[in-house]
Amino acid sequence: MTTSNFDEYARTQIDELKLLGSETHTSVIFKLDSASFNEEAKEHIITGRIFPHSDIFKEGAFQIQIKVPPYYPLNTPKVKFITPIYHPSVNNDGEFHHELLLKTACWTSKTTLKDIVKAIVERIDAAEVYCFKNCEVAEEYVKDRMGFNRKALEMVKQFALPRN
Repeated sequence: MTTSNFDEYARTQIDELKLLGSETHTSVIFKLDSASFNEEAKEHIITGRIFPHSDIFKEGAFQIQIKVPPYYPLNTPKVKFITPIYHPSVNNDGEFHHELLLKTACWTSKTTLKDIVKAIVERIDAAEVYCFKNCEVAEEYVKDRMGFNRKALEMVKQFALPRN
């Protein structure tokens, strides 16, 4: 895929993400904050907010950044939480882990940015402790759910963005 084809394809994918903020029939909401192209890294950088539905995380919105690499969709994007969140799939630096984003696992060239955002929201709403980025939080999630819930809710109250 040439650079111009990559740019065109990425822009089309970004336009689809914008629809997640306006569609009322979808369970996943994504509000696009910005989309830019980093000339030096030759990657698109998408920043937006997700709106989870689970009891703990539904109190706020969480800003994420998706770095779409050159040769997307052959190469997988990287996802990072800008808004701090206490979750087994997010490490202390905000890096998000999901098997969909592993090139050797579930990734295909037909996976869209919309699919990725849906997977992020679903994973935040329903943690998967066998596919985690933060060992300590995953262990607490399994062994001390009340402690996990308390810490997660404290972080939501402290850091989450308003849901408007």
